[in-house]
Amino acid sequence: MTRVNSDQHEGRTVIVTGGSSGIGRGIALSFARVGSNVVVADVDHEPKRGERYETDVTRPTDEVAREDHGVEASFVETDVSDPDAVEAMVETTVEEYGGIDVLVNNAGIYIPGDSQEITVEDWNRVIGVDLDGAFYCAKFAIPHLVESEGSILNIGSVNSAEGGGGPPYASAKAAVVNLTRDLAVELGEEGVNVNAICPGFIETAIQDYQTDESLREQLEHTLVPRAGRPEDIGNVAVFLASEEASFVHGEEIYVDGGWTAHSL
Repeated sequence: MTRVNSDQHEGRTVIVTGGSSGIGRGIALSFARVGSNVVVADVDHEPKRGERYETDVTRPTDEVAREDHGVEASFVETDVSDPDAVEAMVETTVEEYGGIDVLVNNAGIYIPGDSQEITVEDWNRVIGVDLDGAFYCAKFAIPHLVESEGSILNIGSVNSAEGGGGPPYASAKAAVVNLTRDLAVELGEEGVNVNAICPGFIETAIQDYQTDESLREQLEHTLVPRAGRPEDIGNVAVFLASEEASFVHGEEIYVDGGWTAHSL
């Protein structure tokens, strides 16, 4: 079995949007543990703490420093729905680290409700973060990623391929997957690898909106006999940004414990 050589990640610079909490935090820590410098781009430095999951997590930048992997981790306050803020975040990263090797478009929000419960403002807010933010980050990072022949990883969802999650969330996540394909067409000849990771049910603080019944249904729909963890997504992200995955391009990779195996 081929294993990822962690040496290839040493000294690289990775931007993780929405990296303070949940899946983003898991991805940031996974890259730090293989030797990459990490820029956490988020609106909040403090991680979200849940009632069921991630009840006592710490800032990823603090955890990287405590674990002492010989890498740097920094926080840049960033609202990815604001293109000016995104451009400034990219410029700050390049000034501090000299370039960008990997962009992880993870920032996302979820507002529950159906078409009649969701307001127009809710729709625009979710689309602004989940879809527009991914485009803005890619747009401003691409010149630097072309220079480094780096990678873009967009975080979708099982709802990228099926209904559920509410109109703006499902729509945005489906669009993120097609944005991935379009960027792959654009950037393949430039040596920039582009893929999407679509998580299933993951143990993060955002799951606090679930009732006991809906939580049980989510777990029953997952074929593997456990929920996913943020590091499950982080491990796949590290692989997709490696040389071993250099021929994986324009793909949507479902990391869902079998969720979509019996629903598509």
